[in-house]
Amino acid sequence: MSSSDTKVTRKDVLLYGGAAAGAVVVAGAGVAGIATAIEQGKESPPVEGAPIVARRYDGEIPLNDPDVSAWRDAERVLVPLAAQQLVPPVLERTGVTELQVRALYNAGQVAFLLEWDDDELDDLDGIRRYHDAVAIQLPARAGATPPAITMGAPGSPVHILQWRATWQRDIDSGGKTGVDQIYPEVVHDVMPDDVLPPQVAQLYWVGREAGNPLSQKFRTTTVEEVVAEGFGSVTHLPGHQTARGNGIHEDGRWRVLMKRPRGIPAKGTEAPQAVDATSASDVVFRKGRFIPVSFANWDGNNGEVGSKHTLTPWFWLLLPPETNYAMVYGSSLGTTLAFLLAGMALVRSERRKRDEPRRAPA
Repeated sequence: MSSSDTKVTRKDVLLYGGAAAGAVVVAGAGVAGIATAIEQGKESPPVEGAPIVARRYDGEIPLNDPDVSAWRDAERVLVPLAAQQLVPPVLERTGVTELQVRALYNAGQVAFLLEWDDDELDDLDGIRRYHDAVAIQLPARAGATPPAITMGAPGSPVHILQWRATWQRDIDSGGKTGVDQIYPEVVHDVMPDDVLPPQVAQLYWVGREAGNPLSQKFRTTTVEEVVAEGFGSVTHLPGHQTARGNGIHEDGRWRVLMKRPRGIPAKGTEAPQAVDATSASDVVFRKGRFIPVSFANWDGNNGEVGSKHTLTPWFWLLLPPETNYAMVYGSSLGTTLAFLLAGMALVRSERRKRDEPRRAPA
């Protein structure tokens, strides 16, 4: 082969360079994607007002420890709170101003971690003494338009999960929460439980006998599920208390975890339909769909109770569909190889065209 056959022209350089540049760009995009995926596994500062993107978790979602890696890896979203001033009695002065929200999900459950600063632990109710609480509000039926933020409206209900610090104390203390704990210096003589059989003594505790969820001594969950169709219409859901929760107050900060079923129906069945004030059906958490969600908070030390609380507008919750990384990065590598092969073929074609006149018979 002569030296002229191996000479690289400027055109060859441009062609090879173009192919190589395309390959570098595509490969760089793939590397950037991998780097981004790795970076997402690190805890970063909370993002204000962004959609709440739930992180996939394989296994039972932990409720007892918010410091496990699953929760640390979940993206934090900063949710500003505003005083409720739509209906009386209104909240004049805001106590807690923001929440930090994270979410996890698995095949059957979705869970939230809500965090906020609060120097005072308020987990007992008394005369002008109120407890801390936080709530998650969801639409009770699927639809493109979220319900009214005012706890829904007639014909447009919402499903609410409310965690209470008093219920947390009830569970943590084994039911030892009552007048003696609220007022340690109280003096009383004989209680019905002291002298009567349990079945008879129960009749004297009217709220417990009637099934009032606020009056129960022993609880199985710190979260109450209710439905509402506007302010003043909250209805307890007997037999449908599937949500579970856990609250931890440390170093002047509340960290509350709540989880509930995603509501995914079994194969071959229909999804839950619309609800009313006595129905247990509610929203289904499907992957790849944006779901409206809002929050409310009660700071007991700030005198917040009932409608006197802080709240947020609607935000979006997303359970992202699973990513086939083999397909994504395999596609990038395949495209890179295609660029290289195409560039080589183009260069050989151009060199063949230049060589044809030289090789023609005289």
